[in-house]
Amino acid sequence: MPSFLTTLWNQHRYKSLAFTEDELHHALIQAGVFLLIIFTLHSGAMMVFEGFSAADALWLTLTTATTVGYGDLSAVTLWGRVSTVVLLYIGGIFVLAKLVGDYFDYRTEKRIRQKCGEWEWNMQDHILIINTPKEDGEGFFVKMIDQIRANPRYGDKVIQILTKRFPNGLPSKLSGMEGVSHKNRDALDDQQLLAAGADKAAAIMILAREEHNPDSDSRTFDILHRLQEFKIGDTLVIAECVNDLNRERFQRAGAAVVMRPIRSYPEMLVRGLVAPGSEQIIENMFTSNADEYVRHEVTIANLPWKSVVRQLIEEDLGTAVAYINHTSGQVETNPRAETLVNGSALFVIANEDNRQSTEAIQSALNLVQQ
Repeated sequence: MPSFLTTLWNQHRYKSLAFTEDELHHALIQAGVFLLIIFTLHSGAMMVFEGFSAADALWLTLTTATTVGYGDLSAVTLWGRVSTVVLLYIGGIFVLAKLVGDYFDYRTEKRIRQKCGEWEWNMQDHILIINTPKEDGEGFFVKMIDQIRANPRYGDKVIQILTKRFPNGLPSKLSGMEGVSHKNRDALDDQQLLAAGADKAAAIMILAREEHNPDSDSRTFDILHRLQEFKIGDTLVIAECVNDLNRERFQRAGAAVVMRPIRSYPEMLVRGLVAPGSEQIIENMFTSNADEYVRHEVTIANLPWKSVVRQLIEEDLGTAVAYINHTSGQVETNPRAETLVNGSALFVIANEDNRQSTEAIQSALNLVQQ
């Protein structure tokens, strides 16, 4: 179905589903008053027309209204039977049926609204994700949420996605994840941001609407400005920035973590969430403009890892982070300090102003191995 027809259909459906929680409470009170009047009138009629005591009249009224009908008491006079038909069969049972129908209508509407992002959740201390990647939003979010759930600090947080990309409900893999909901609204609306709990969230992640379009930064900046007006305090705000020149603007606007959109690795965003600043370290590894990993083909013979690291730092040659195991050929990252290293290559974090030659690295290691 074309998107505009889908939108029109949803608008029509939500207009017809106008039964709110407040209206349910009102219907319950109204039905209770009607039933009280009906039961009182019927009990009175049974006392007058059938000569029952107040207790027997009330008993007959309740067993008849609830369709239990024990048969120990019954109306035998004409007017007693007429009263029962008019007050209980027509009046009482109709009110009860309507009340039950209203309740199930409300439950049905609630499920539809929750599925389609139209429900007001009243969330707090949750993670709010704003916008959706243009391509494969489902896969991106599944990977991201799996990573969030793996962290002890945020593993039990409820996650709400504020986006208009899923008007008919979250995709199956997302909807099947526990503690994940969405709100089908636009973040460029103060009321919708507040309805999504932006002022009560533990963390807010603002995704670039289009990861390759610098114009997306304007939208992100607008959202950041709105969040600042809410005085969100200690809420951690993470924002994707397409144009690096806008990083400082985002930071001044309240983003504690600013990073490039990397759609293949949503784990990067989670790194910014669980360890703010670590995402910058990882980003730097993808470029040659700051720190980068350098592989040096060197020989390491039976040296404790701590000696390798210490020697390079003392010689100002960089920081060793991993090595190639000479026997298995596998990369061994961040080994324990006492691990005896036999390697055929060494990975070193080198600053762009202090990149050393492989010969200098090997010479430094030879000093320790002698």
